[in-house]
Amino acid sequence: MKGPTKKQQEILLFISSFISQYGFAPSLKEMADHFHISSAAVHYALISMEKKGLVDKVGNGARSIILSSDVRKDMGNTPVPLYQGEPDSSSLENGSLDTLFVPSSLASPSTFAFIVTSWSMKEGGILPGDIAILDKEREAKDGDIVLGYPEGGDGKMELRRLRKLKTLFELWPENDSMGITRSQNMVICGILREIRRKY
Repeated sequence: MKGPTKKQQEILLFISSFISQYGFAPSLKEMADHFHISSAAVHYALISMEKKGLVDKVGNGARSIILSSDVRKDMGNTPVPLYQGEPDSSSLENGSLDTLFVPSSLASPSTFAFIVTSWSMKEGGILPGDIAILDKEREAKDGDIVLGYPEGGDGKMELRRLRKLKTLFELWPENDSMGITRSQNMVICGILREIRRKY
């Protein structure tokens, strides 16, 4: 399935949440009102989403948009952005190319996921190919596994364990062959919620 754009992800999330709450799809007007855009803009977005296999149109009624069969198999789940590899600061702002469905209890507008490529947490049981699911609005605590980078750096993010000291933040790998990243100002982009692995 070709992934949605950032706006399409938001529309898909709204449709999924609306169906979970009311049992039927929102109308074009309800979607337009929610996103503060015209009904025509929603219409064109849905046409594009239909071409990508994300939604289907059944009839010509006001609530004729349904989730596609692929998406319906994940009912009860919510789509979140999925990045191929550890995202950098710019890709988090620009949106992902893929979507991952996670349990609705785990998802929020601030949830995102990426496919791990680094060995930095191998001794913590997190390996390349795993899918890390994070929340970017939760407050990071000492000892949390986070995705972050030093402020003023190149924006390259690392999945590591956070240590908060009096005047420093440290990102500790769980891999003896890698060093500790230290900074007085650390940008925390997400706190790990769950790891998924395909066997």
